Amino acid sequence: MFKSSEGSRCFFSSTPKGMQLKKRLSPFLFVIFWAVPGLCHAGQPSLQAQARSLAHYIMAAGADINDDSVQALKEYKRSVAYNPAACTPRLKLGVSYLRLDRFDAAMAQFKTVARLCPNAPEAHYMLALLYSSQHQYGLATQEYETILKTAARDNPADTDVYLYLGELYYAQQEYPEAIVQFDKMLQINPRDTSALYLLGSVYADENDDPKAIDVFRRLLLIEPDNGDALNSLGYVYAEQGVHLNEAIRMIRRAIAIDPASGAYYDSLGWALFKQRKYEASLAALKKAGSLIENETLYDHTGDVYKALKEYAEACRYWQKSLDLDPGQPVIQRKIKELKKCLTSRSIHRQK
Repeated sequence: MFKSSEGSRCFFSSTPKGMQLKKRLSPFLFVIFWAVPGLCHAGQPSLQAQARSLAHYIMAAGADINDDSVQALKEYKRSVAYNPAACTPRLKLGVSYLRLDRFDAAMAQFKTVARLCPNAPEAHYMLALLYSSQHQYGLATQEYETILKTAARDNPADTDVYLYLGELYYAQQEYPEAIVQFDKMLQINPRDTSALYLLGSVYADENDDPKAIDVFRRLLLIEPDNGDALNSLGYVYAEQGVHLNEAIRMIRRAIAIDPASGAYYDSLGWALFKQRKYEASLAALKKAGSLIENETLYDHTGDVYKALKEYAEACRYWQKSLDLDPGQPVIQRKIKELKKCLTSRSIHRQK
């Protein structure tokens, strides 16, 4: 299977929401200062109110430096109270709420900043991350699109937004849109291995194997020891039933690079299955099963058991696949046809 099947590529991963957001936001927690360009004041209170707002903002920044998140939150709230239209202290207030895992309160502040200063990309970026962590990918995509328009105008060579937007489109299976974003990255840097890997994965998911193979080969010319690309190209070959010896060599190289990847062992098991080496295939798939739970892995394991004429185990693993993803008509049909065949054989024997 492709490594992305384990949820390892996209930033909305299975780690706890607070931990994942903090990892993702860490570069931003201390870099948003009072005079950040674009974070303008939407309205002007009295000079005295502005001065008090600034004083509390400075105290909040000091508390931030001392890792006193609770005190920082209090001071940012006071700063906002004196100057409600100032975007920067409100943005920092939202970040403080995030530090304390108060996601709804953070969301409210970022939405207000986006309304007060619509051209400020920081608020839209924070909103996109929060929406992604809540699996609201459509809303996250809208925020990234807003950022992209600003970024394309102000700094068209920055590829990060194209990457994040492409990943979001990919997660929503909006493949043509994802391809556009990854192509933009490659126009800026044709040797960007992240863009090449994601582009190849999109083509593979679209069953456009010739393009997927071409992209993965391009990646491996740049980075021959890229485990994900070795595995993915080997898996495409296995799916096609071609170049199986080469596929197995590449997948074994990927396993040597990352022995803890269940996806790699699944690919190895599937390539061995295509060579009709069922016992070796089952061993690889069992190793994968000790590392991950995945509907594709269980489907493959069921196919191997069927080939070994262990029909009860085949049905059991196919059912495990359905338990993880009920919307798989092909597997439903496999179970139905196998049970029908076994029933027919049983009746025939009784006669």
